[in-house]
Amino acid sequence: MLLLATALSSVGAAKGSIYIELFKLQPVAKKIDSYKIQSYKAQLNIKYQLTNYLHQALLNGVTLKSRVEFTYYRPDNWFWNKKDSLGSLKLQLKYHALSRHYLLSRGDTNEHWNFGNLPAALRKMGEVRNYRLTRLDKRSANEGNYISAIVSFEPEKIKLPVRIQSLMSSEYGLSSPEARWKLQ
Repeated sequence: MLLLATALSSVGAAKGSIYIELFKLQPVAKKIDSYKIQSYKAQLNIKYQLTNYLHQALLNGVTLKSRVEFTYYRPDNWFWNKKDSLGSLKLQLKYHALSRHYLLSRGDTNEHWNFGNLPAALRKMGEVRNYRLTRLDKRSANEGNYISAIVSFEPEKIKLPVRIQSLMSSEYGLSSPEARWKLQ
């Protein structure tokens, strides 16, 4: 009974959400001709809770896509902060009605997984391990600089009437709050 209640709470909620529970970076340094280049491996735990619309869309054959965006920020005393994209991780979730399985694929490694229930697929989708970010110049890692991660989750293709509605409602797509990792 507890398992059923947990499954229903993570899937059938009217108001969905995405929350980054863990965002951790591990430095990986390389030295090339006395010039130090720093790169990072990212680890994330993301908690997905689908809206009713996204859950029904998935069950009706719509592919859902998740994107984790990594951005490097350098605060500026003037008007705008400087930012650079460090990469994005793309995931796709599909439901195969004939086999009643959820199919998850990861874009950068071309890995595929098969799950018998949605909570297990969402849990695996939320585990990001050792995702290598673009290299940073060691001199650019000044105090106050940080790397952020933001997760978005939406249907792959939205038809025109719903696309207009999706601009005004969070039912058709989800986005997480920004998670930050300060650089020293």
